[in-house]
Amino acid sequence: MLRITIPPKKKLEIHKHPEINAGVLLSGALTVISEKNDTLYLKKGDPIVELVNTWHYGENEGDIPAEIIVFYAGIEGIPITVLKH
Repeated sequence: MLRITIPPKKKLEIHKHPEINAGVLLSGALTVISEKNDTLYLKKGDPIVELVNTWHYGENEGDIPAEIIVFYAGIEGIPITVLKH
């Protein structure tokens, strides 16, 4: 379980998650965009089921931090996030 804060006007690096995960957006707003340009707009209180094995990134276009709490169902030794280089 992780609590993640994305600062205002911040765009995350393109990444993917090899394991299923789910969470809740606790504050702010967040836009999630896949490599195919599928776009999901999230606001405070919305549930998040992140993309698995799909390249994507998140972007906080708002003026306050976007804070999420995420639960990962992973396997020890396997990273929960892989960055695209």
